[in-house]
Amino acid sequence: MTNLDGEVTPAWIPMCRPLTTSFFEVEHHVEVNGIYADIRSFGWEHSCTGRFQAESYYVDYSLTPRPIQSKLLHTGHRWTPDPGDIVFLPKDSEFDAECAPCEQRLLCLTFEREAVMNLFEGDGRGADLSPCFDVQAPRVRQTLARIAEEVREPGFGWDVLTESLSLMTVVELSRHLQERQLADETPRGRIADWRLRRLKERVEDGLAGQLSITDLAAECGMSPRHLIRTFKNTVGITLSDYIAEARIRRAKRELAAEDALIKIVAHNCGFQSAAAFSASFRKATGMSPREFRQDQFRFAA
Repeated sequence: MTNLDGEVTPAWIPMCRPLTTSFFEVEHHVEVNGIYADIRSFGWEHSCTGRFQAESYYVDYSLTPRPIQSKLLHTGHRWTPDPGDIVFLPKDSEFDAECAPCEQRLLCLTFEREAVMNLFEGDGRGADLSPCFDVQAPRVRQTLARIAEEVREPGFGWDVLTESLSLMTVVELSRHLQERQLADETPRGRIADWRLRRLKERVEDGLAGQLSITDLAAECGMSPRHLIRTFKNTVGITLSDYIAEARIRRAKRELAAEDALIKIVAHNCGFQSAAAFSASFRKATGMSPREFRQDQFRFAA
């Protein structure tokens, strides 16, 4: 393996690697001051079970649609929810895994730096941290997309930029986790589960159109103002941000099809034009829709 200066370096062993995979490859990786960022692809050819341990604080950002067949069981807890685009696992957390045939491609951040540990563990927070399998935080998503872009194609000052973006990710993630914990401890002002399910189904069904908060509130039997407030208390992000992220998730799924046309994907995801779609997609992922498609097909090949 060579570093960015073309010098031969010892083989790098990534942290938080799944051990039961049929194949595993680190496509790109950078390391700066105890912060490790890599793009890894792996998968299973046959169903299996195993265990996964996070020997570091771990953040991953899915660069391909998440497979829904595989599950993690937090040891001693019930089954976890399906993972979203961003997953956070605390250091030393352990999981039983059920792995179905699938492939994954992720940006992964791991850490061996005291300053980062202090951000996660300061004021005794470390013992209270729980896994978060669907980090709904737009700022975290944006910084991870920037990191993925830099890991793929490091440019001038890559080390300074990667370190800065990674620390920003940790700070924004820590804030999000604290807000989420506070919301969990304050049940008042939250949406009932059945209303939340209905709302999410209505959003998914209506992504091709212009979703109105007034209409969504009426669907749930709530006032728009009450829906806006309680949705954020429950999910951790605003309803508008949730809808925007849902549009990008659908766009990723549709762009993965070989015969997908960008203007059709834009229409199916509720964008008024291909230009507006491209701008929103690049802001969310760090890539244009065309670049994302090319990246997916290179991975598939």
